[in-house]
Order: sequence, then structure tokens, then C-alpha cells
Amino acid sequence: AESPSTKMQPTKLLDTSNLIDVLDVLDDHGYSGVSYYKLGLCLGLLPRTLDVIKENNKGDTKSCLRKCLTAWLEQRDSVMKRGVPTYDTLIRALRKMGENAAADGIERGIN
Repeated sequence: AESPSTKMQPTKLLDTSNLIDVLDVLDDHGYSGVSYYKLGLCLGLLPRTLDVIKENNKGDTKSCLRKCLTAWLEQRDSVMKRGVPTYDTLIRALRKMGENAAADGIERGIN
């Protein structure tokens, strides 16, 4: 049996039980979440999903980011077309948005 490890694996499939880990790693590497909407799009969420998140959490960036990542981890919308929820997929999405410092930090943390 595999021993539980806190080490992040780049290609391990993530689910909602990993939400706090994903939030922590983004926070640790300076991703504020202000651009959560663009991140959601890059991860395969649809504008209608993100609009609902935005509407339900007006002005609360942290909540919006949390709900956005939850939807990603639940594989909603077109997530699977963009790549399964893994740290690798998250890093690619961050790079696409120009969030290279956060992407580099997460990458260093998993390799």
C-alpha cells in the first residue's frame, strides 16, 4: 500500500478533498486570486459558471477563488477538455495567464 505523503505529485488527480492544499499552495506562492475568473476560464470552466460564482460572492475574491477551484476539482463544464485537475494543469493555466512566479513556485514545490 502507498504511504500517505504530503508531497505534491504533479500528475496526481486532484478532487475536492485537495481544495485546501490547492488554496494553500496558491497562497504560499503569492497568487492573490484577483484573476480567479480568468483562471477558471483557463481551467475549462464556462463563463456562466463563473458569472454565478461572481454574483454569489460579490467582492469577496477569496470566496470566488475557492468556489472556482471547487468547480474545477468537481470537473464541471469543459474541465476535462483542458486537462484533468492536477497540479500540472494548474501550473499550465497560471502560465497562460502570465502568473509565472506562482507557477514557478508551485513547480519547484512538486519537483
